[in-house]
Parts: sequence; C-alpha cells; structure tokens
Amino acid sequence: MSPATAARTHAAAAAFAVTSAAATVAGALHRRRAAEITKPLPMLVLAAHAARGHRGRSALDNALLAGALAFSIAGDRAMLLEEFADEPSTKDRRLQIGASLFAGAQLCLTGAMLRRGARPRPRGLALRTLILGESATVLALHRPRLLPVLGTYGNTLATMSATADAVAAPQPAMRAGGWLFLASDLTILNRRHLITDRRVAAVSEAWVLASYFAAQWLLITGLTDRD
Repeated sequence: MSPATAARTHAAAAAFAVTSAAATVAGALHRRRAAEITKPLPMLVLAAHAARGHRGRSALDNALLAGALAFSIAGDRAMLLEEFADEPSTKDRRLQIGASLFAGAQLCLTGAMLRRGARPRPRGLALRTLILGESATVLALHRPRLLPVLGTYGNTLATMSATADAVAAPQPAMRAGGWLFLASDLTILNRRHLITDRRVAAVSEAWVLASYFAAQWLLITGLTDRD
C-alpha cells in the first residue's frame, strides 16, 4: 500500500470511527432526530472509501460491493423506523423490510467472497445456524408470523458469516466481521422481546450499533483494500 493510499485509508478509518460513535450514542440514547442525522453517516463514509478503488476491480465485483452498501444503507433506514415506531404491527412490518434488505446485502457480500475463492465449511455454517436458532426460538414464541422472512434472513447471514471465515485474506479481519454481524443481529430480537429495563436496553442498542458498524468496516475494507 502506497503512502498516499495508506493516508487516505487512515483518514477514512478516523471519519468512520467518529461517525459510528455519534450514531451509536444517538441510538443508545433513543434520540430520534439525532439518530436520523447520524446513522447514515458511517456507511456513506465507507461507501466513499470503497468507491476510490473501483478502477482496480471488475464490473461484477463493483456491482456486488455497491449492492452490499446500498442494501445496507436502505436496511439501516428501515431499522431506524422500526426502532422508533409505536405500533407493534408497524414495528413488525419495518423489521421485515429491514431483514429483506439486509438479506440482499448478505447475498452481495457472499457473492463477492465467493469470487475471491472462499467456500463456507459445513461445520462453520452449522455452528452459526445453531447459534441463530436461539433468536429463531425467541421469535417463534413472540412473533411466529415473522419467522418466514426473518428465518430466511438468518440463513443468508449464517452463510455470509461462514463464507467470511473461509476467505484467505485478510484474516482474522474477515472472520471477525462475519461474527460481529451475526452477534449484532442476534441481539436485536433478544433486546426487543427479552429486555425490559431501559438502561439495559440502551446498553444493548449501543452494542447492536457498534458491532454492526465494526462488522461493516471489516468486511467491506477486507474486500476492497487489497494493496
């Protein structure tokens, strides 16, 4: 990596860290206006950083990365609306929309990893599917009608995470990104249905956002910053 490229990467990492921290604090404090302003910023910083290297990638690789970023940004908006919705039916609808959009993001990420030669190992995929079975159980007990959509999303997430584990390089960054994405999403349903204390809910929301942003940075930069 050239000094100029390294400097740009460090600047992007700093901007991403600052905007991620702002979005995490706004979400944990449940401040809607602040969250609306800050939540899109980290992914926009990441998209701008990823776009700088587009000339060195194939058209398909660029399309997959753009899809992963676009679906994630749209999914972030749906999940923000879910977080601040009052009616349970509205929250359920927004959650399903968000899951569908993030399923698109997971498929794009998986496709980009497969093009780099990664192949998910059955044992790793089975482990992740087993872990996500906990959130599926919570969902079955509280919102069984959401299982078809969220269960399908869980399969795409488990596949992406297992594929990230099998990418040759950079490791352990890709592996960590895959696990953090899974851990973030696992917390969302537990927070919604099992946590009633407001302070614990705030801490769990901070974890959801911080782990999600970290996962996105590790995965996207792992697929773009090759030199």
